[in-house]
Amino acid sequence: MKKIFSCLLSLAVMICGLSFTACQEKALEGDLILSVSSKIIVADGVDELVLTAKIGDVDITKDAAFYVNNSPMSGNTFTTEKPGEYTFFASYNGSISKHVTIKAANPALYVSVPEDSQPDRFAGFSRKVLVAEGTGTWCGYCPYMIAALELFSENGSNADKAVIVATHSGDEFSNSASEAAVSAMNIKGFPSCVLNLNPEVLIQNNYPDINAEKINSTVGMELKEAARVGISAATALSVDSTIIGVRAAVKVGKNGIYRINAWLIEDGVRGYQSGAEAVIDHMHILRGASCVSPIYGQLLGGKESCSAGDVLDFYYEFDAKKCDVADIKNCKVAVMVTAAAGTSSKCFVNNIIECPVGEDVPFAYND
Repeated sequence: MKKIFSCLLSLAVMICGLSFTACQEKALEGDLILSVSSKIIVADGVDELVLTAKIGDVDITKDAAFYVNNSPMSGNTFTTEKPGEYTFFASYNGSISKHVTIKAANPALYVSVPEDSQPDRFAGFSRKVLVAEGTGTWCGYCPYMIAALELFSENGSNADKAVIVATHSGDEFSNSASEAAVSAMNIKGFPSCVLNLNPEVLIQNNYPDINAEKINSTVGMELKEAARVGISAATALSVDSTIIGVRAAVKVGKNGIYRINAWLIEDGVRGYQSGAEAVIDHMHILRGASCVSPIYGQLLGGKESCSAGDVLDFYYEFDAKKCDVADIKNCKVAVMVTAAAGTSSKCFVNNIIECPVGEDVPFAYND
């Protein structure tokens, strides 16, 4: 009898073991997913990134292997004292996760944004409009639009609600960012002004007075749409005056798909201009962007979709030399958040702020 009982017990254990294994295998069905505790850390050797690996709802972090810049890690935490971008992936039983890239910020440039005067508010954000000028020093008619923008800036009732950027094409001031912007805005003729990266909001003729009034009224029309996000930012300059750090915080007031981009802009760059037949001070030159492809920006917070009530961080560093900056003291940074346009893959600017180097801009509300 004991022998029979022992055999039955062994069989029961085997069945239970097989059942457990089957359940475990079933639970581990699905893709290997790597998640990180933050998309930004401070490169101070202390701020720690924590990596987690899951298959479905099962946390397999303890059994997974992690890699940074294709080199194996010891454990699932990461610190560094070297600023830059780092790419991670996880491996488990022959499966490889998608790669995740984070930024390690220079501690001296990772400055805090101003304190929010209304931290619990997620509506009624003050809004500004991007006015992008398609231009070129080779363009004989471009001085007319340059004059129109000067008139708008001086006399326009909505001038304080606009951020002007000159996106050059085919000249000594053009670059990958400006050419990408011109392409995205579908600019075919120069000069042109496009608002909020939307090709359908186009201003184009050769009469400065008419253009200035048209820009002003069109900015007013764009402002009728409420801002879905609020933006605050701070910028800092490295000791050797070569690197500009920009940090931004974004408050989301409405569920949706959003992207963020920082544009480096320089004023007062001397250069010859056809049409004017003279050397002039070129203003609002787009020198570089934190994201060129797509020019609409990277996913806000790295999230496929943002929710109302989210407060998301952003950080980027511009290298003044690589951006061909003539005088860093004449630079400013525009931070824009774009929103998906319906089912289109394109995004148009929902809100934008402008921040001079070494200064900061707080969240702004309509009242």
